[in-house]
Amino acid sequence: MSRQFSPTEVTVIGIGSAGIRIASALSKESLMIDRFAYVSCDRSDLNGIQGQKLLIEGPIAQKLSPSMVRGLAIPHRDAIKSLIHGSKVVLVVAGLGGATGSGLAPMVAELAKESGACPVSVAIMPFEFEKKLRFYAGLALRRLRTSSSGVIVVDNDDLLTASGEATLKEIHDLSNVEVVGALSCLLSKPSETAIPAGFNKVLATVLQDGYSILGIATSGSVDKTEEAIAHAVIGINAIAEGKEAGHAVVALSGDSTLSASEIGMAVRRLGSIMGNEAIDLEYSVRYTGQSQLLVGVLASGFKSTKYDEYDPLGSIFDKNDVIDDGMDYALVPGLESLQSCE
Repeated sequence: MSRQFSPTEVTVIGIGSAGIRIASALSKESLMIDRFAYVSCDRSDLNGIQGQKLLIEGPIAQKLSPSMVRGLAIPHRDAIKSLIHGSKVVLVVAGLGGATGSGLAPMVAELAKESGACPVSVAIMPFEFEKKLRFYAGLALRRLRTSSSGVIVVDNDDLLTASGEATLKEIHDLSNVEVVGALSCLLSKPSETAIPAGFNKVLATVLQDGYSILGIATSGSVDKTEEAIAHAVIGINAIAEGKEAGHAVVALSGDSTLSASEIGMAVRRLGSIMGNEAIDLEYSVRYTGQSQLLVGVLASGFKSTKYDEYDPLGSIFDKNDVIDDGMDYALVPGLESLQSCE
């Protein structure tokens, strides 16, 4: 029998700049989420944010690594646990690649698991050209997979080619808007303007073996539903083999011109587009009044992704090898005095 969760038992924790921006935007929507909390090493991330906040400060002149961030977070473990106390499900939202998201997201997920909660992580991966972030992102993603009950991977490289001459900030902002739009549709409450799939169905999709991938696309053309669905699946196929997906939820957000027949077409076509007619499908609809149709395809069951090559340990060791894969912690020089072991 599958576990049933109440909306009042769900907590979202935004970690680092990207995670906090997305979580804060989600907090303004009518969703099946009871509590929002925010954790960062940068005070500016928390300015103007409403909700429970935790600042983990380090030396201003020191460039931090993920292991240093975890070292700084050791005295705050109880404070992090208090943010998730009583939760049955904890959604950990973070951008990977930077020190804060890569360092803290696996740690927070592990603390949630220790507290008896079901941790589900939403990992925003760096752009393809951000090669210096790959190592930390790949390592953090593997650790998230170990410490979380489910991981949703979001890749935004499609925006880079679709946004023309947009600045990097504009692309990041657009990425956040689309991620928030897709997650809002997936996690929305039943209302006159929303027909949600239901939290338990979304969770059941994410908790399948392997990774989940959230493909997102928009369209304003005449054939906007078919175009957006196809583009979202193309985005998923750029990360993994679409035919591996065994479960999916299609989320559609648009205006009143989004007809029942278009919704039915999207649900019917998804299996054939992904290459698996037997895929288990659910759908969620939200009428936002915006003429641009936003489609999110949350598919699960992927055993591998393009990010495997980001993680050197994953390529060096066979999956049956026994290695020490614990999260490393580093003390920031000058903050702690180490005593001799002699």
